Amino acid sequence: MSIRTISSVKLILVAGTLLSGCTTTRQIVIDHPSTQASQFQPLQGFQSIDGDDYYVRLISEFDFKGDNVLKSGCTNMAPSYEKGDLSAALIYSVRNEALKFSREATGFLYQATTGKCNFTFDAKKLYLTPWIRLDSGRETMVDYNFYTNANSDVDVSSLVGDVNAAGNLLALTGVGMGVAIMGQVAGQWVKSNQQAEVTTPASHQSAKHSSESHSLPAATTYAGKTGTLNQTTFKVFDVAEGGFHLFGSDTRQLGELKIYPEILPSLLLKTTADGIPDARDLSFEEIGYSPIKSAAGEINLQQLIEQSKHPAKPNLKPDWNNYPDVEGNCRKLKLVMKDLGFNKFDRNAVIYYFLAKNGDWNNYNITRQKTQSEEMRPKVIESYRSKNFANCLAPDDYGVMKSMGLPVNTQSDWDQVGEASHKKEQLFTPLKSIERQLVAVLNNPNKAEMERQLFPLLSTEKNGDGSVLLQNHLGNFGLELLLNPPVAPAPTDVSIAQVAPVVAAAPASAAIPGEGVIVSARQLAQVFSGLLINELSCARPVPDSLGKSAGLLLFTTKEGSPRVKGGAMEFEFSGGKIARIAFQLSTYRDFEQDLLDRPEIGGCRIDPSFLAKLH
Repeated sequence: MSIRTISSVKLILVAGTLLSGCTTTRQIVIDHPSTQASQFQPLQGFQSIDGDDYYVRLISEFDFKGDNVLKSGCTNMAPSYEKGDLSAALIYSVRNEALKFSREATGFLYQATTGKCNFTFDAKKLYLTPWIRLDSGRETMVDYNFYTNANSDVDVSSLVGDVNAAGNLLALTGVGMGVAIMGQVAGQWVKSNQQAEVTTPASHQSAKHSSESHSLPAATTYAGKTGTLNQTTFKVFDVAEGGFHLFGSDTRQLGELKIYPEILPSLLLKTTADGIPDARDLSFEEIGYSPIKSAAGEINLQQLIEQSKHPAKPNLKPDWNNYPDVEGNCRKLKLVMKDLGFNKFDRNAVIYYFLAKNGDWNNYNITRQKTQSEEMRPKVIESYRSKNFANCLAPDDYGVMKSMGLPVNTQSDWDQVGEASHKKEQLFTPLKSIERQLVAVLNNPNKAEMERQLFPLLSTEKNGDGSVLLQNHLGNFGLELLLNPPVAPAPTDVSIAQVAPVVAAAPASAAIPGEGVIVSARQLAQVFSGLLINELSCARPVPDSLGKSAGLLLFTTKEGSPRVKGGAMEFEFSGGKIARIAFQLSTYRDFEQDLLDRPEIGGCRIDPSFLAKLH
């Protein structure tokens, strides 16, 4: 609040009734105002004080001091005040040009008439302004006028009555019973109601009276990490005298009239112990029911927005499945809330719960844990991040929401999600590379080409390139015969032809042991070719593979295959080479349950219908 300072340091002394001789008179005296400053700091988690952080309002309050005549009664007073009437009043003139807000209010009113104890002193606690956002509130200016009259030269009480009639339009209360806010839109609203409901006070320009007018210093200032709240204090004295000794034994302090600012970070939300508003566990309907005090009466927040004459008035029920429509109305809601005078905490709490009904908003604020547990691909994550409501919300808005305990993703949160997704994608890259090469081999109908493709893809520590450890956990389906099929020699003469059956009937190959057997690329090509593979799934990491790089894919077989229906093929790899291949059941290591728990992993999703073909 930017307010002109005063240069005068004089004591304002106004005599009520000056009597001849020793006639006792009473006077109300006010000293020049003094200012006491107190500091306030940025809210926790914020680096500096922003005019959008707080609301401020001005309060006037009278604090009675000492054993003055008004408290102790009339026993110590002179027998009577024999001469005329005396009235005195201090009236504030409050205005904020930017918000089109102005009002007058009475700091105190003193009235005395002829006779013993015929006086009144009225000094009530007053809210001089509604809650105003700090950036606008510091522009509020306050002047004060001290009026007195003697012998009914001016009807001060009538003047005060006119002031109070205008001031009653702003019956302001605190949070819980409704709040009165002031922004550009609200300021115009109040002004129109004042014009409609208040008659212009009668002019007192022709009256003879004494008055003093001054401006108070700034009530609030802030810059960087420091803010200042200035309390202005008037010392008010009661002087009973028979002469001109103003500070004799009959001068007593009635009390102090104080005008001070009060700040608050939110009008719609409760605050935590550290002073930060808490916006958790609400809904748009709940926050929309917040009562708002206005010159026209009490309405709720949602009605205030809907009845606004703002050119950007939002539709509070947009097409929730239409991202541009929701984003556009989000921006309108933000503009209206700001022009109504709400600060960044209240605005962003309302916007958060407005957007909560939109799927794109929920996707944008997906948790990092969920992106990892559901094995989302980078393209999906990037599509979520792209709908960031940038036409409505700035990065700072997300920071404000997060400070209030709301589950939103800031830029740094998204960077961490992207980094984690990239690292995980790097883990799947070798698997995908091996998968592509292996699938190309399995889909090749030419056995000779299959062998040439397999040779650079296979390697064991014992036999080197072109070899692989082959294991069978799929049951007896003739794998040994596929590895070493019997070959009948080409007949050359009758005698050789007669012994040919003996060669064909040679003993079958030995069974493959449980630990497997190292085979060549040619032998593996024979196995793949002889299986008559029909369909292949994508490859997924083997569940609980104990830190080893291993993948598993499912396959079905054509009619005539030695393995009816199909099975699963596990492959372990390192350095871009397959070292082990094992035929497995699809239930291996609870693989089928893993498909149900994690339908997609590493970009691989296997339809349940594929599994059904294996049973």
